[in-house]
Order: sequence, then structure tokens, then C-alpha cells
Amino acid sequence: MNKQTYHIINLCFVILVIGILLYSFIFRGNNHPIPALLSRLTGLVPPSKGLSASFSEIVKGNFVSATLLNPNGLRVFSFFVIQFFLRILVSISIKNEWLKISKVAIIDIVLTIALFAYCFAPLIAYTFKLFSHLF
Repeated sequence: MNKQTYHIINLCFVILVIGILLYSFIFRGNNHPIPALLSRLTGLVPPSKGLSASFSEIVKGNFVSATLLNPNGLRVFSFFVIQFFLRILVSISIKNEWLKISKVAIIDIVLTIALFAYCFAPLIAYTFKLFSHLF
């Protein structure tokens, strides 16, 4: 993988995170246009229910309200914020050639997977539990 490709990937992630932050800032309360489809279709309340509302409270600085709306909100939101800064750090490290791009990629992938696994653990566990009941 070359430097330019990695910068493009990082830029895509940064744009995605900015989009999530903007969505969270623009849509507040119960006016989020993305419905909780699983709840509507099955009546089940997954651990992801209320994440959008929780994110909206987080960007306003209302961490207690965010936690009440979804106890996993801060944990999941932190993934995106950390990724935002990690993308910047990775791009700077590639530009300044602190390490070979192959080493940067390996470190980046390992950190991202570990962070994702930790931040999304409750949602991942719920998904596996749900699928195990289906089969």
C-alpha cells in the first residue's frame, strides 16, 4: 500500500466521523431520521437502541443524559472520537516517515481492531447471542 492510498483511507474515516458528529449535533431528542428497525420489527430492545439520542447528548456535553439514553453511548462514541485523532496521527506519521508504512498499517489495524472490540463489545455480544438463539 502506498502513502497516498493510506491518506485517502484516513480521510474517508475522518469524513465519516465528522458526519457522525454532525448528525449527532443536528438531530436531537426524538427527531432522528434513522429508526430502530429491530425494535419496530421484533419488539426486542437491542443495546444499540437510543445510541443516536445518546450521541446527541454527548456532543452537547450532557453525559448523564447520554448514559440514561443508552449506557453504551459513551463507550461507542469514544471509538469514533479516538479514531478521528488516530487517523490524524497516522497521517502525520506517514507524512513524516516515522515508521515504514507497512509497520504503521499493522499498528493501525491492531489498534483499531482492539479499540473496536472493546468499544462495541456489548453490541457484539448481543448480536452473537441473538444469532445463537436463531440457530
